[in-house]
Amino acid sequence: KLAPQSPVRRAMFKTALCFAREKYSYEVVLPRFDEFEKQYLTNDEKFHNYANMVTMSLKDEEEFLIMSDLRREGFWNPNRSTPLNLHQCRLVVATMAKFHAISYAFKDQRPEEFHDITSKLIETMFAEPITEDMQEFLTNKIEYGLGTLTDPNDEENRKRLETFGRDYAKNMISCVHVKEYGAICHGDSWISNLIFRFKNNVEDEVKLLDWQLSRHTTPVLDLSYFVFCCTDEKLRIHLPDLLNEYHELLISRIDKLGSKGMDLYPKSVFEDHCKKYMKYGLGLALMTLHSITCKSSDIPDVSECLETSNFAMLDRITGELVKKPAYIRRMSGVIRDAVRFGYI
Repeated sequence: KLAPQSPVRRAMFKTALCFAREKYSYEVVLPRFDEFEKQYLTNDEKFHNYANMVTMSLKDEEEFLIMSDLRREGFWNPNRSTPLNLHQCRLVVATMAKFHAISYAFKDQRPEEFHDITSKLIETMFAEPITEDMQEFLTNKIEYGLGTLTDPNDEENRKRLETFGRDYAKNMISCVHVKEYGAICHGDSWISNLIFRFKNNVEDEVKLLDWQLSRHTTPVLDLSYFVFCCTDEKLRIHLPDLLNEYHELLISRIDKLGSKGMDLYPKSVFEDHCKKYMKYGLGLALMTLHSITCKSSDIPDVSECLETSNFAMLDRITGELVKKPAYIRRMSGVIRDAVRFGYI
């Protein structure tokens, strides 16, 4: 993984901070978690659902990360524009439960050490102040979303999205700063960061790539990002079952790690977090689905726009992507489900 060198891109994507976060994840968070799990689990039972880091550099404007090649172990990236199926989704939520559980048990048994680790996880994506450029960017995303709601029965869905959009930035900031009942989260659980292994013609394991947005907040954010950006309306019929399955696996895993799961993250608190913070996934879907639903070969090169700060051209390119049927179908489904489940 190589960092962009363009000053505009580096500033926009907070490149130096993101690479530093990934280095911290690989050199501090994941090793400490591994050491903690050794007390309770065999090596095969522990959380190893990530690519190993070979080497990394944070030299300014030349940052890079070299990871182990998981393809040699039979792992592959699914087609980014194809929604995941139920089996794949169950693998992902089970893997998230394994990872999040470590935080709860660690925090319970080593509170000072956990506080020390999480104190370094300063928010990299959604933080005050919100610039005018960012505000305009978010406003445009709401307009694109509204443009997908063309059915006469969508009037209420449009109203709910407009209400969400009036405080779009504040909504996202409020989600990422939830510390009570929080865990260290992966932070970037969209489809290109999920790599699956096939065994006997079926996926049997998933690993999480890219820890640049790792943060300390409610684990619901990892779930919401994944659910709304990696699945479609048909799959989300199973969302209540997937959320229940996640919580059951989380509690069971915390118990295995020597703590009482139900005391540390009660079902009632989890359900409250879902109601309040699953909207985070809607916010990210509005930002990303136009590119996710596009075939890799059809994704336009926006490098020149970013190099020259030509945001008008960038908006025109995005405006073409949001006219595609795949985006309209997926985005409208996300909005309808966010309303149907009471998230907005």
